[in-house]
Amino acid sequence: MIGTPATRPREAGFTLIELLVALGVLGLAAGLLVAVLNSAWLAVRSQGGPASDSSVDAAQRILRSRLERLAPVIRTDSSKAIVDADGDPQLFSFAAAPLDRLAPDALQRFRLVLSPAGDLMLYTASSLDERIDLRDRSLVGWRPNRLLGGVGAIDIAYFGPDAFTREDRWQSFWLDRPQPPALIRIRLTFAKGDQRHWPDLIIRPRASVNTACRIERATGRCEAL
Repeated sequence: MIGTPATRPREAGFTLIELLVALGVLGLAAGLLVAVLNSAWLAVRSQGGPASDSSVDAAQRILRSRLERLAPVIRTDSSKAIVDADGDPQLFSFAAAPLDRLAPDALQRFRLVLSPAGDLMLYTASSLDERIDLRDRSLVGWRPNRLLGGVGAIDIAYFGPDAFTREDRWQSFWLDRPQPPALIRIRLTFAKGDQRHWPDLIIRPRASVNTACRIERATGRCEAL
């Protein structure tokens, strides 16, 4: 006997209310999952994990604080008025105020270089220490300061008048100049797989004028005042 609609068995499926309840439960579960993942990410970042660039920030702050205070000191080993600030793509040597933890002290010599082990090093030496040959590239007697580890390569560039054309441009070398560079740019790359990021560090020294002379724009020579 065929059943009437009143007695026919209920067909399989969800009602509208059941579907809405299921969607609500799924939305709540998704919200909880997002909150858990966000908390885990914050925990990794606070512990200095791969997502943390705190070491990069600290290294950039130290370099900025020294290079902004670069002192246009005249070299004493030359008959010309040459500023004691020399650099190439892998090394920059300059004079500036001492690091905060070494102050008060005499004007310091600094040398920024990447070690063969991949450490970004900032060496310091007192300008009054007669035991140290400040022109010696061996760094004997200099105080090492490790800024950052795991660095793959370094590239330093200098902005200022070209030695030949006198036009302002970025250059890979800054040697035996009567003025320090107007801008200094430091780029770093890390080892493969390292998730840290080094934004281009571009620094303008506060004192970029050799007060002992006036630079002739046409020739680039220093003429005593």
